[in-house]
Amino acid sequence: MAGQAVAYYPEGRDRQRPRTLEPLPDESPGEVVESLALLSEELYQLWSELDQGAWGVDVLEPPENRDLGPIPLGRLPLLRLTEVEVHGTDLRLNLGDWSKLFIDIVLPMRLSWLNVRRANHRAFDTDLKGSWLLVATDGPTHLVSVDGLRVESRPASRDSQARAVIEATSRDLLALLLGRPFLVPPAIGGDVAFGRSFSQAFPGP
Repeated sequence: MAGQAVAYYPEGRDRQRPRTLEPLPDESPGEVVESLALLSEELYQLWSELDQGAWGVDVLEPPENRDLGPIPLGRLPLLRLTEVEVHGTDLRLNLGDWSKLFIDIVLPMRLSWLNVRRANHRAFDTDLKGSWLLVATDGPTHLVSVDGLRVESRPASRDSQARAVIEATSRDLLALLLGRPFLVPPAIGGDVAFGRSFSQAFPGP
């Protein structure tokens, strides 16, 4: 909020992130849970003190340590929510499937974010050229186009022209964007081979 540059991983993603996935030396499972609860409460208290205008302030990253790319502060709670919902399923903790709230809020955010952040430090196919119409049977429709490194992702109508059409529930379209398993595989129309290449162009966060 002071306009200072801050990094998602201050020590660098490759160095710092692996340590966040393991307990500290001599840290017990109970202490891990206690630490998570404590730090989550501290974060909640900080965020609760912000006024509505603060959520639109852009997070500035150091030029030498970019990770998320241009992002408003209001997107950070959605990233925390994503970690809870998605990793909770990944770990098979019997938490149930993703919530409707998570899907309804995060799917449009992820579709919009394709314009500025294509992948989370993962290789993607820059030779693909064309467009996919992503049709949520219970939600929004988006047209996603690529031409080398150029990406355009925008809301569209269901009769928009595209090289391939990918139709699925909002939940499974979000799974496509996050690189996670589907409940029901999407239906692909038009250029089916190109439709299947979506994950090569956008391999997930």
